[in-house]
Amino acid sequence: MKALVLLGCPETPSQTPMAVYVFNKLTKMGYDTTIAANPAASKLVRVSDPEGFYNLNIVDLERLLGEINEGDYDLLVGFVHKDAAASFFVTFEQLLNTKSLALVFSRDADEVAEFVNMIEESGSNAKIVAVRAFHNPSPIKVKFDKAIKEFE
Repeated sequence: MKALVLLGCPETPSQTPMAVYVFNKLTKMGYDTTIAANPAASKLVRVSDPEGFYNLNIVDLERLLGEINEGDYDLLVGFVHKDAAASFFVTFEQLLNTKSLALVFSRDADEVAEFVNMIEESGSNAKIVAVRAFHNPSPIKVKFDKAIKEFE
């Protein structure tokens, strides 16, 4: 089984620790996990694992978009905290046509609702978990842990 984790712009402090957490959780569930991110987000994730403990597999988001095909991954998990991240998530979900989980978060409740609507209006079949969070990753972790049980 293969899982793809999409990271958005690394503006939110909670995304990087959650990316490592999600990678670890999915790997322990038996997934061969890949993180797709822009260069800045990739660097932050790599710095978060200086000893290589997690053996992170990180690829360039834009490059992967041009290479991906339906069936390449069995699970898609996307961090959605910007409208561009919602667009990337929807695009990857449509290309992969696989089980998907959108982790929608922002410090602003109206933005959370806006990003959820963007995903829903796209015709997405993704499980969407939404929470108001920015600096503190705990609310995202709690929502992720509950949601991922549906994919076990």
